[in-house]
Amino acid sequence: MNKKFKNLVLLAVSFLTLFLLYHVIYYPLKAHSEPFHLNGQLSKSAQNIFAQVHQQITTLQDANSFAQKKLLRSGERWHEQNNTGISEVLQENSAAIIQHLQNLGMIDQIKPQKKQYLYAGVMGALKTTVAKRMAYLQELIDCGLSFDYIVLLGGARPLLQKEKTGLPEHITTEAEMMVYLFNNSSLKNNKMIIVDAPLVKKPDGTITRPTTDQTLVNFTKIAPQEGSFLVVSNNPYILRQTKVAERILDKKRFPVEGVGAPADMQNIDIVMLMDEFARTLYEEFKEFSCQ
Repeated sequence: MNKKFKNLVLLAVSFLTLFLLYHVIYYPLKAHSEPFHLNGQLSKSAQNIFAQVHQQITTLQDANSFAQKKLLRSGERWHEQNNTGISEVLQENSAAIIQHLQNLGMIDQIKPQKKQYLYAGVMGALKTTVAKRMAYLQELIDCGLSFDYIVLLGGARPLLQKEKTGLPEHITTEAEMMVYLFNNSSLKNNKMIIVDAPLVKKPDGTITRPTTDQTLVNFTKIAPQEGSFLVVSNNPYILRQTKVAERILDKKRFPVEGVGAPADMQNIDIVMLMDEFARTLYEEFKEFSCQ
């Protein structure tokens, strides 16, 4: 009888241990996302996305090649577009594609894994999106998140006409807009670092806005010290912008993690989602190629 009781106790302890391992360690990691690939072989969800556009693709290299040719949109992403060449197929299969994107971590909210970071980096964007990212950061603070600095990763991009509504006339660039929103938000009492990346002149003479890469490079030049860096974005952009930050920032000097609110499915279409999927694939392939 005692032996049976001991065996039952051991069985119960083993079950409890497995339960805790799953919910404390495995489940939080799993909740972040299914990986895009494993050693260059696409995950099931990534393969299923390509199957929805009638492509049997199993490798990261082939996926990136197809995505850059067929899924990227031309010009700026805030311009109305529908010119990927396979937009009708995407629209027809959007429900299934969105489910697979959700499995990859590109739809739902992603929460921080720790409570304290040195930097919380708010990624630049259109005014409404920047405001949402700042509001999300405040929500994290209200839930106990702490950090030493808020970094506003902006640049000299001229504001669109629709962004100027509600702003003083002297606010004309993305970086200026971000500082204005910060100073007029509940975040204003935190230490702030502004990154104001300059416009970029291409070899053909055209002038373009600074990219995420360039704002992060500029941050490394003015960072007061090394330490953990929390990318504050929103889906579907969290994974890509986190990958970019991991690539630009030395992981030993600036350990990176990415968080953000869920995708606003009422104001985003499948073509835009697949454009971001293609850009994220590119970052995944770039990282894998350098290993």
